[in-house]
Amino acid sequence: MSGHSEDTVAEESKRFFTFFNLSMFLVAITGLEIVIIYVQTFDGSYIIGILFTTSVLKFIGVIWWFMHLRWDKILNTILFLMGLVISVFTFFAVIYMGDTHPIIDQFEVTTLTNDWKAKQDYTKGVYVKIGDVYFQSDKNHTSAAKFDRNKKLWSKIDGIPHQFTWKISHADTVEIHSEKPGNPFFLQFFPKNNERVDGSQICLLAQSATTDDFRIKVRSESYWTENQ
Repeated sequence: MSGHSEDTVAEESKRFFTFFNLSMFLVAITGLEIVIIYVQTFDGSYIIGILFTTSVLKFIGVIWWFMHLRWDKILNTILFLMGLVISVFTFFAVIYMGDTHPIIDQFEVTTLTNDWKAKQDYTKGVYVKIGDVYFQSDKNHTSAAKFDRNKKLWSKIDGIPHQFTWKISHADTVEIHSEKPGNPFFLQFFPKNNERVDGSQICLLAQSATTDDFRIKVRSESYWTENQ
């Protein structure tokens, strides 16, 4: 009787520490997920993959130990997995039924050719071109008769400013990248308003480029669309 009692105590103690260690492991994974989300060390696709993997690990840990499936009959595990599979397929079916392919109504990339002019009002941040060199205004001002007179109000930039413009029916994620290795560029953003995503942005490139030099990829909840 005494030996049997000691075995039971030892088994329960071992099980307790198993639960405790597992709970600490789950806490560590959750902390890692929070760091990855807020620090954003990786690209969006890598973050999603890492979070999916850690979620699967936590899920298995919870159902296998904390829900005691490890010690239950195998039939309970089979029934649980059947319900899980049905719910997952139902979830994705609802998403695909309620979503449509995004439509890229407009995507243009143009080189800014705003030549500097005398006696003209300029706002801070605007780009101008003088010969083959581009400058950016450091503050709001009215230009003098000659550029050299207020040259200190401008900063020479290393690159060529381009205007990116897009109009998309709906999107959760938008990615724009250059298809020319000699002119690297990558832009990714997540629209706050998912419907009628219209916008523009000025970006500096190493070389002059046109729309054909870039590819835009748009993702909704279920579909990817990209320009041809």
